[in-house]
Amino acid sequence: MVTLSSVERALVISPHADDEALACGGLMARLADRGAETFVQFMTVDGFHHYGLDGGTTYQQRLDEIEAVAKLLGFSWDIAYGDQDLIEKLDTVPKRDLVDLFETRINELRPDVVLIPSGADYDQDHVATFETAVAALRPIAPVFGKHLVPDVLVYESPKIMWWVDDIPRPEAFVDITGVLDRKLEALAAYESQARPSPHIRCEESVAALACLRGKEIGVEHAEAFKVLRTIL
Repeated sequence: MVTLSSVERALVISPHADDEALACGGLMARLADRGAETFVQFMTVDGFHHYGLDGGTTYQQRLDEIEAVAKLLGFSWDIAYGDQDLIEKLDTVPKRDLVDLFETRINELRPDVVLIPSGADYDQDHVATFETAVAALRPIAPVFGKHLVPDVLVYESPKIMWWVDDIPRPEAFVDITGVLDRKLEALAAYESQARPSPHIRCEESVAALACLRGKEIGVEHAEAFKVLRTIL
């Protein structure tokens, strides 16, 4: 069963640059503090124009933001589809290509835990990432030449409260009381993605969710996850 002290290598699969900080920035900060290695596989990163903003964001600006956040949270990273105009179009990429990408990364890194986005999401990029990551993480014994990840967790984000089915109930928690400020600093470093209140992803929303999850386990702040697999 995964514990912070048992994790030496973690793989975070992030559809876009900021999903990882929104959902598990506190966990990554805690892993970095104890010397564990975290690798973030970003799926698609592009220059883009968002609702509510006057101007667009360039690809280079997004790369600069990732570099700043990686230093704050202590992770290395790679982009699967960079500057290819695939934001909100990841569902058009053949699923086989995504499964192969994830399997290759998992076998290379041999992580103790993999964190993936929720499939309970209106965002097609998140759904495509979830479905293909689950396929790549299917249980195949190491004797057949594939790394079997012992612990697979699904991270949550404030925005998935808008969904047509039941929202998955949290099953695992990480105390981030001492690192919430660093998580919020990382989100602020994604300057092109920052939104003021009352946007669902604003700093107040992220802090409020961390406060709620913390109280559910008797601490000040926490992040919550659904458990897809854990080996006791």
